[in-house]
Amino acid sequence: MINVLIVEDEYTIALDIEERLKNMGFGVAGIAASYEKALPILLEKAPSIALLDINLHEGKSGIDLGKLINDKFNIPIIFLSAYSDALTFKEAQVANPMGFIVKPFKDVDLDHGIKLAMQRYNDIKEWRTIDNQTYENIDYVDKNIFIRNKGKLIRILHDEVLWLEAMENYTVVHTSKLKATMNSGLKNVLEKLNSKNFLRVHRSHAVALDKISKIEDNLIYINDFYLVVSRTYKKELLQKLNIF
Repeated sequence: MINVLIVEDEYTIALDIEERLKNMGFGVAGIAASYEKALPILLEKAPSIALLDINLHEGKSGIDLGKLINDKFNIPIIFLSAYSDALTFKEAQVANPMGFIVKPFKDVDLDHGIKLAMQRYNDIKEWRTIDNQTYENIDYVDKNIFIRNKGKLIRILHDEVLWLEAMENYTVVHTSKLKATMNSGLKNVLEKLNSKNFLRVHRSHAVALDKISKIEDNLIYINDFYLVVSRTYKKELLQKLNIF
């Protein structure tokens, strides 16, 4: 079932959207009225897609939240707005939404918008590659990762890995120089690496502990880049880093 996060600061509108979604056969992961209140739902409820009102009265905007979701949570977003002017649309495009629905909208607009967004997002994920090539098969030798591509082997040292990103049945290896997509799930990659330096900190990613530069609340930084830490994994992370 597709589970939807609703971010809407008008409570009656949010409840109306929730009821309409359920009548269409969708699940609702949660309702949030602000950027800050959406974060726990994203971290703990693992929604499939997010419906974001652009103009939130409290704190950061829906566009700010859309940027965060697009960058950190690997789910598609659809913006909802009462404004359809060119400036609003241009500002929304920065967050790479999979849809833009103008209020008021019909049930069919919502239904088709969500289904098309999910299809488009899954198609993009399926064909995501590095340098327009899909890397297949993977070997783990001592402290190296060898990725096979059409008979050639590309070597990545364990020490070069900054973090690992889960993409359905694939794992993206991030280093300071490149991203490599492997035909293996994150759980399997971590088991094969068998290294105490790598720790899963979210359902979508694992981090190299020796590359962490600082921690702020539920964010860990690798230099200027940051990752979200799920509450489920935060205690283990602090223990691994000897923080009590």
